[in-house]
Amino acid sequence: MVLTSFLSSCNMGGKTFLASGYSGDGAADVILCRLNGNGSIEKLSDITVGDNPSYFTFGKGGLIYLVNEVDTFDMKAGGGITTLRYDKKSKSLEKISSMNQGGGGPCHIEVSVDGKYLITANYGSGSVSVVKLNGEGIPEKVTDVIFYGDRSHPHMTIHNPRLHTYYVSDLGLDRVHQLKLDTTLGLLMNADIAYFNCEPGSGPRHMAIDRSSSNLYVINELNSTASVYNILSDTVTATQTVSTLPEGYTEKSYCADIHLSRSGKMIFGSNRGHNSIVTFRVGVDGTLSEPFHRSCGGNWPRNFAVSPSGKIFLVANQRSNTISVVQDGGGSSDDIPNLSFNAPSCVRFVK
Repeated sequence: MVLTSFLSSCNMGGKTFLASGYSGDGAADVILCRLNGNGSIEKLSDITVGDNPSYFTFGKGGLIYLVNEVDTFDMKAGGGITTLRYDKKSKSLEKISSMNQGGGGPCHIEVSVDGKYLITANYGSGSVSVVKLNGEGIPEKVTDVIFYGDRSHPHMTIHNPRLHTYYVSDLGLDRVHQLKLDTTLGLLMNADIAYFNCEPGSGPRHMAIDRSSSNLYVINELNSTASVYNILSDTVTATQTVSTLPEGYTEKSYCADIHLSRSGKMIFGSNRGHNSIVTFRVGVDGTLSEPFHRSCGGNWPRNFAVSPSGKIFLVANQRSNTISVVQDGGGSSDDIPNLSFNAPSCVRFVK
């Protein structure tokens, strides 16, 4: 059921969001929508970017940076970065630029804390790229590419403001790289300890960090677990690892995304296969409670966004080609409203 074209009175208390996905048959692969106060979705505009704009992040002045998850872009080896601009008044999306970013199969992009660079995790080539932004915030040139080898599959970058460290989860090597960014030269360098190891075969994928920047939460794709790491320790090891699946569940499932609630008291993850959003309560010491599960409203929840209230989830269900609105308290999947969209892979509320 696609819910669109609601009266303006339904827009009170709504929230704008953006979604992107894998390209197919010339259809729009980036859409701008409004989540209305009653849980319905209204599509505002769309654009066809091409070359699999699978993940994105926001910049200043309405800029949106998307990775093109391909191995060849602009007739050169490596994936791409496409920049869009969102006009808040007209609710429109405009393509500004695109460039090759030097690493094959990029699947995540992050703006550096100083706002001068983009950092991409390149799953396909086992590398991390740094791209400099010009004065207008447009990607200008590649300043660094670090290759970790054939077995490496970097999946995400996150920044620790307390330690001035960037973490890169590496699903292929079962480790998290610890890096420092030279903001003058645009070069990544190993921290004093270059990485810490995760459980063999776990496949660390996405990460979240608490407000105190003392606990790092890693969701592990291959063994369907979530791990807690005390990153203030000189020797970083998992203080807790818990299953993201219900007890007794034996079918195949693969974790994807993880987010902390705004309050920091809850943490959420997605299970592809079990097709659920798992919720844990976060204790005062950072440890996780027993899990609670709700339907993701579709098939293969790759990425999701949590509303500011923490009571509504927008879920990018890749294999059912839907973005689902999952409300706190669950309900059956038949009752969950959704929007049709080809192979969605990333969804985020507009800041």
